[in-house]
Amino acid sequence: MPAVPALLAGQADFMKLIAIVVAAASAAFLALSQGQANALPLFVPVSGFVLAAILWLARDISIFLRIFMGMYALGYLLIAAANTLASYGLVPQTLAALVPPAFMATASVCFAGLVFGVSFIPVVRTITNLADPYFYSIRSGEENFSWFGRLFRSEGRAAVAMVAAIIATNFVQVGLNIKFNLWYRDLFDALQNKNADAFWYQIWWVFIPLLVFWIIFQLLDFTIDTIFRIRWRQWLTESYFSRWLDRSTHYKMGVAGQNADNPDQRISVDVAAFISSTMTLSTQMMAQLATLVSFTVLLWGLSEGFTFPGTAVVIPGLLVWVAVAYSLVGTILTHLIGRPLIRLDFLQEKFEANFRFSLARLREYGEQVALLRGADAEKANLRGGFAQVITNVIDILKRRLKIEGFRFSWQQMSVAFPYLFMGPYFFLDRITLGQLQQGAQAFGQVNASLSFFISAYTTLAAYKATIDRLVTFEDAMGRAEVIGTVPPHIERKTAPENALVIRDLRVDLPHGVRIVEIDRLDLRAGEPVLVNGPSGSGKSTLFRALAGIWPYGSGEVDVPEGRSVMLLPQRPYIPQGNLRAAISYPAVAGAYDDAAIRAVLIAVGLPALVNRLDDDDNWGQRLSGGEQQRLAIARALLAKPDWLLLDEASSALDEKSERVLYEAIAAALPDTTIVSIGHRSTLAAFHDRRIDLQPMDDGVARPVDLAREPVPVG
Repeated sequence: MPAVPALLAGQADFMKLIAIVVAAASAAFLALSQGQANALPLFVPVSGFVLAAILWLARDISIFLRIFMGMYALGYLLIAAANTLASYGLVPQTLAALVPPAFMATASVCFAGLVFGVSFIPVVRTITNLADPYFYSIRSGEENFSWFGRLFRSEGRAAVAMVAAIIATNFVQVGLNIKFNLWYRDLFDALQNKNADAFWYQIWWVFIPLLVFWIIFQLLDFTIDTIFRIRWRQWLTESYFSRWLDRSTHYKMGVAGQNADNPDQRISVDVAAFISSTMTLSTQMMAQLATLVSFTVLLWGLSEGFTFPGTAVVIPGLLVWVAVAYSLVGTILTHLIGRPLIRLDFLQEKFEANFRFSLARLREYGEQVALLRGADAEKANLRGGFAQVITNVIDILKRRLKIEGFRFSWQQMSVAFPYLFMGPYFFLDRITLGQLQQGAQAFGQVNASLSFFISAYTTLAAYKATIDRLVTFEDAMGRAEVIGTVPPHIERKTAPENALVIRDLRVDLPHGVRIVEIDRLDLRAGEPVLVNGPSGSGKSTLFRALAGIWPYGSGEVDVPEGRSVMLLPQRPYIPQGNLRAAISYPAVAGAYDDAAIRAVLIAVGLPALVNRLDDDDNWGQRLSGGEQQRLAIARALLAKPDWLLLDEASSALDEKSERVLYEAIAAALPDTTIVSIGHRSTLAAFHDRRIDLQPMDDGVARPVDLAREPVPVG
């Protein structure tokens, strides 16, 4: 996609522009704060220059992370600008209480630097490699985002805007949390001083506006986040199943033995889990970082002159160090207790998917199980699969009980810490009741932020398992995609000749054993051919090579330009849904009119189905083997291929029914060349030429043309 490199270059240039804007704004803040009462602290414009340098260096990192950095830059500009205006008295008194503290601007710089730093961590790069392609999507956003998509021209740009909006709402909520903390201080001070006017002011003119803003931004965050997750899941799911199906990747994965277990679950369940966890953890982590820096500054100021208990030693910011030490110990212990969860969660996804697959497969082969009276064997298999699920669930439960028991105990113990350290200072009248409450709440916020790893450990363990499953699935698809693309390989070309020509063909098994060799073989248009040979001689594999899906071997298959080849296997695939879609497959439903569908159903001997085109059913189970093969022939009559390869496609029919089908094909497709694999002698009557694949002394099968002189084999 040529537009993607242009997007990459554009994103890098945009980051450079933001860096220049931040540097210029920082210079302006520095100049405006000179000699001004209540001036902006010097560290704010200085940190702005640091932010500009970080943004310049970050122009080539993950786009997902750049969104966060861009929003932190915007947060810095808005907070620094608001405080500068407030220092000049340009902010109305009613709004001044809502202006975030100036140190929040520098906190934004710290967050941007942290994001830039984590961008080099391998696991973070793995996550962003999975996430970034969506934000580079050039698909029109109008279809999925309506008027919002039209503003940004592509879904990727709309997605960037939505993540930016989510970050902005979270950032505002952190700022509101800080204002609530300051409100607690002022409210309790008013209560301690029995100042009724100050009390009611805090209720009506501070708390109520803060509450209204809090509700608005909570609802806004929920709405945008939900819409974004839906859109991202739809795009990523379509991307995965398209890649899985394109170029027969799903088939190659199975043939090559690279089939990641339960790809259906990886596409449906793991994609949803990855998106949910990525957004939840990234936004929560961002909010916790903002909370940590902001409340650390408050807590440091409150405990700046505190002494270590039982001594006269002054420890600046004592409560901050207590919170850090307490959380660090808790984090280490949580990791030691919960580390096995990563492996257990990975295994749980696998065991659950295997059990569901066993049930689905039993439904598919229900008739065969019933005929063989296989219920006892199936129950034993299901018990074994379900036992793995339950055993692993119990192991997870045991591990989580340990984690949760430790976490609950550790968190409850932290409640008393700020009062233990601040209580004596309150009784000595060195702090007010409001400051005591403010300090307790700030300690709780800092401890909660530092304990994020403890609280989210089980989520992080499941997230790591999900990432591993998606990465292994992508790796398996990547390995399968290159099979048959690197020489030597079987190359399918178009040619002007009026024949399907095989040249220097060597067909191998996945482990390298050769099974078929053909130096030259022409399947001329209009000449029906019957291919015989003993079982295991490679007939079906040869047909798959002719159809262009067998990746192992070398040589060339020339197909006349503009001509089509269709292969019908012995066991046809019939998708679920209505009968019209099942007959139209592989064309989409609606590709053929109902009159044509009814005509081919009658031609292949399925007149009972002509009035059931709208019936939804599991037709793969509803129809017998012979009826399924008749339906497959009906598809061919609709598709009208130039070459029709029948790999024992009528083996489930009796000879009379088979003759009727071949006559129907001849009548409906007079210009189609039939090439059949079959063992019945009666098939010879419908073919002008017979080719036997005969295994030679070296075990490799070579064609012997029984209608003419033997084909040279070299």
